Amino acid sequence: MPLTDSLPRPAPSFDEPLEMLAACHDKLRRFCKMLATLPAHLAAHGADGEAVDAARAVLRYFDHAGPHHHQDEEDELFPLLRERDPGAAAALARLHREHEVFIEQWQALRPGLQRIVAGEAAELPAVLVASYVCDYRAHIAFEEEWLFPLAARLITPDELAAAGARMAARRQAQPF
Repeated sequence: MPLTDSLPRPAPSFDEPLEMLAACHDKLRRFCKMLATLPAHLAAHGADGEAVDAARAVLRYFDHAGPHHHQDEEDELFPLLRERDPGAAAALARLHREHEVFIEQWQALRPGLQRIVAGEAAELPAVLVASYVCDYRAHIAFEEEWLFPLAARLITPDELAAAGARMAARRQAQPF
C-alpha cells in the first residue's frame, strides 16, 4: 500500500463544529498511520519519492491542521465545559497537557521529516514515532468517548454555531 493512500478526505463544514472536529480525528488517524509506516519504509527504500510525498503530507498536516484542531478544542470547547461542569476540570487539564506534549514530540520529529522532504537519507526515531502515534491514538479515543459527547450535551446549538464561525475565521486569518 502506498504511503500516500492515507491522505485526508473532505471534512464537514464549520456549521457542524463537533462533526468537523470528529472528521479531523479521522485525518489525524490517517496521518498517524502514514507517519508510523515511514521508519520501516525509510529503512527499506530510503528517502524515495513515496517517502518524500508522505513526509511532505505529514509535515503539512501536523504543522497546520493539527495546531488548529487543538486551538479549536481549547478555545471553543474547554472554556464552556469548565464553566458548565466544574467536575470536568481535571480531564480538560489532562487534554491540555497532552496537547503540549504533542507540540514537544512534533518539534523532535519535524527536522527528520524536513530532511526526508529534502531527499536526504534521513532516519526517523522509531521509538519517538511510535510514542507520538500511540499517544495521539489514545488522546483521540478519550476525546471521542468523553469530550465530544459532553460538548454535545452542554453546549447550545447557538454556541456551537458561533464556535464554528470562529474556527472558520481562524483558518482564514492563518491559511495553510
